[in-house]
Amino acid sequence: MAAQTTYSIRQGKAYAGLIYAQAPHDIVSRAVETAAGIGFGVAVTRGTDPDKQVVLATSANFLGITIRSLEKEGGDAGAIRWNVKETAGIMRVGYIWAVCPTGCVPGNAVNYADGTGILDSGAAGASETQLNGATWETTASAGELAVIRIQTSAVTAGS
Repeated sequence: MAAQTTYSIRQGKAYAGLIYAQAPHDIVSRAVETAAGIGFGVAVTRGTDPDKQVVLATSANFLGITIRSLEKEGGDAGAIRWNVKETAGIMRVGYIWAVCPTGCVPGNAVNYADGTGILDSGAAGASETQLNGATWETTASAGELAVIRIQTSAVTAGS
């Protein structure tokens, strides 16, 4: 086994799905049902077996946001994910890093795209679901990482 002998001078501040802070959090484990797998830092809902499986988020049965795991490291950025039938960690309450496609400031509402689970800021629109009880906690420009605080799993379908 080779040892790492060089390091980038500019390490990333975080990665999607990393747990932020050691605040109280609620994390559960579920098997991935989505055939293509599920990335880190995206919304998921209960799957065919609601006690044991998750799929990329739909407008009903929101469960939480996928966390990143050290066991999955080593792949190309964006290519590592929870594969079908693997057991994924899902944060239901707590603070987690996620990419904010349109940018955000502290206090912005959190919504996600139905079918992809991609999280964003603002009020839910068509094919989106509002994640009630969740807010963006840090500032980010479009496409950058920011911290989300989840306090409840309540959701409202978009228009």
